[in-house]
Amino acid sequence: MKFPINFDQFKNDPTKAIMFLLLFVVLGLYLRSEAQSKQINADCQRRLAQCEHELKKMSKSLKTQDSICSALITEIKIYKQLGKI
Repeated sequence: MKFPINFDQFKNDPTKAIMFLLLFVVLGLYLRSEAQSKQINADCQRRLAQCEHELKKMSKSLKTQDSICSALITEIKIYKQLGKI
């Protein structure tokens, strides 16, 4: 593979050489940030699924407790009507 710019051109103009090297540095940083972003996104998706599972579990528990409270309130009303309380 032959580059469009050779070493002699870099030697004559060090600014071009630095810019060329910075191009690779920026490319490396970009690829690293993309990989890191994918990892963070995957972690967030996993945590979101876990939180949704916990939310469903808590909602089911709350509905059960609400049903128990309703049954107890109804039972207390019946006892009051019968005069036992």
